[in-house]
Amino acid sequence: MQKVRIGIDVGGTFTHAVALEEPSFAFLAEAKVPTTHEAKEGVALGILQSLEEIISELKIIPAQITRIAHSTTEATNALLEGDFAKVGLIGVGSGLVGLQVKRQTNIKKINLTKEVFIEVEPSYLEASSAAEIVEKLPKLLALFKTKGIEVVVAAAAFSVDNPELEEKVLELVLESGMPATATAQISQLYGLKARTKTAILNAAILPKMINTALMTEKAIRSMKIEAPIVVMRSDGGAMLLAEMKKRPILTLLSGPAAGVSAAINSAKILDGVFLEVGGTSTDISVILNGKPQVRMAEIGGHKIYLNTLDIRTIGIAGGSLPGIRNKEIVSVGPRSAHIAGFKYCSFAGDLDFDHLEPSLVKYKRDQTEYFALKDRDQAYTLTTTCAANFLGLVPESDYAYANQLRVRPAFKIMGDFFKKDPKFLANLILETGAKLIVSTIKKLIKEKGLSKDKILLIGGGGGASVWLNFLHKKTNYPIDLVQHAPVISAIGAALSLIQETIERNLIDPKPQDFVNIRNEAKNRLLASGAKAETIEVKVEVDRFKGVLRATAIGNQTFGATNQLDLESLVQKARGLFDFELVNPITYETDAYVIVKFDGLKRTFLNVLKIKLTPFVILTKEGLPKYKVPNGLIHETMVKNVEQALANLIDLHGNYNDAGKVIPAIILVTNEKIVDLSGLITLEQINFLLREELKELAPDEKVYIALKKI
Repeated sequence: MQKVRIGIDVGGTFTHAVALEEPSFAFLAEAKVPTTHEAKEGVALGILQSLEEIISELKIIPAQITRIAHSTTEATNALLEGDFAKVGLIGVGSGLVGLQVKRQTNIKKINLTKEVFIEVEPSYLEASSAAEIVEKLPKLLALFKTKGIEVVVAAAAFSVDNPELEEKVLELVLESGMPATATAQISQLYGLKARTKTAILNAAILPKMINTALMTEKAIRSMKIEAPIVVMRSDGGAMLLAEMKKRPILTLLSGPAAGVSAAINSAKILDGVFLEVGGTSTDISVILNGKPQVRMAEIGGHKIYLNTLDIRTIGIAGGSLPGIRNKEIVSVGPRSAHIAGFKYCSFAGDLDFDHLEPSLVKYKRDQTEYFALKDRDQAYTLTTTCAANFLGLVPESDYAYANQLRVRPAFKIMGDFFKKDPKFLANLILETGAKLIVSTIKKLIKEKGLSKDKILLIGGGGGASVWLNFLHKKTNYPIDLVQHAPVISAIGAALSLIQETIERNLIDPKPQDFVNIRNEAKNRLLASGAKAETIEVKVEVDRFKGVLRATAIGNQTFGATNQLDLESLVQKARGLFDFELVNPITYETDAYVIVKFDGLKRTFLNVLKIKLTPFVILTKEGLPKYKVPNGLIHETMVKNVEQALANLIDLHGNYNDAGKVIPAIILVTNEKIVDLSGLITLEQINFLLREELKELAPDEKVYIALKKI
């Protein structure tokens, strides 16, 4: 019986669903329905409708569905629109430490904008034990109910080390029937005030998100589907629906994160700038070495303890309107046609242009006017999609394609109205909009240190082709449109891996700390249903912030997928470099292939040649995991790996003002990759290595992949 995995992207305008076959992840079907924000079932109704379409098209039964994963804009929209619950904050402690808690948790509101804020009722509970909390808390909860408190946050000093007080408050509040969260549930970093603010943001949207989760679960279960339900996180991973009910704040930006995840896992993009272009906005991010870039989130000017993918969102996309002042085009976006209630001329069918009246119209408080072609019942307009189609920039097979004959009369009317050449106006629309897109791309390239040979513009989303060809003409950067671009975020949700990140404030972490945090991250993933065989954990040290971090990823399913032959894998690896490559050598395990080349890279006016030894680590299915422009591969056995590493570090390490710099090291065993590139001493590496390799036979083969400094 065919197994099917479903991915759903709940967007602001449409809910897209896709079905992928397991275990090959071949694309089977897609569906698109309007997002049901206003329905009594909320967005769950749109999820249900998209599922029904997929099931009907494929003629499958519920038992064939192995997993349903969805991204959501619910948390983001709640914060943007001020759809909050009133939060009761309980600071708990005693003595001098308690006074500090009382001061740092005296938060009465959190402003996100001038008009939007979270209302907080702060209180302090003098208690040093669980017994004292049991005695004193009921009176405070009764007071909270009289003040209309809907959700509670528990905050105590040093709860990341000893969460006993927070956990007792949490337990009693939940028993009283009120939703609650605790600061140590959300983050394991020190800094009570920042941790408390993050927990307040989580709590403010908790009742709404719990309600959404329950309705989504009810809708899916009503179809007799028993498969696990997971939700995309802001860091590109996924978590079980049950976990989302506790930490909904982790779903912020989950829609854009799903698109980036698909670009990496489905399109197998290793390096480049990814642009997901919708109707109203474009999400721009950098992918380096097959990994998205991560940053700490900031909401309404408040830095919070939440890691999100570093995605820059700008208000220019496929439906953006040219803003007009004094009959001159002065801007493009952020206003889009569907928000303003206009229909695109590109997709309006056969229009009778003789009966359309050109005019300039205002929308709400916008500072510019917009060009409209009006009849008695409807207003039509010319968007960036219309301009790109008029100029022949959208391929005929593309989602955004419209026949030039459909938009040509509209641009002629616009040209007559402004007394300008229609092609000049279409170019001006795209030129004006491209300025912000190009400046954002260049800023990201500079910030992330993306080298010139890695600047590939990758397009996803329904409006990608509207901009890709024009951006290529403007920048000369190579471009690539991902397959199934309009539903790329839904594909990303379907392919998403279960993920968990744990951070600890440790200025001078001991070797055992590395093992402990690695095991904690792995155990959390196992508790979330990830298969042990699929789990990879990367541990790294952030010396500047004094943070030890473990990121674990894994999958709920495990099985063979369609593997490529060796020659195809070598060609895949070859295509990832833009310089001359010869003498490929392959190193193979059950799950991975390493392809190493001799390379010649020309520099200085194309005259000088530099000899390099680049390599790529790929899965047998052709997914690039690591690409290194100059390094080495060393084959050894488990019993000899520590000595081999010591020798390689002696040979290839370097020195700077801070002491010895260890090169990035990746270990490839028969079944997994051990990424040691985030560690800074040989002692740390060896402790973690022993934990990772302890179940392997002493004579099992291991490859050490090293990036030369």
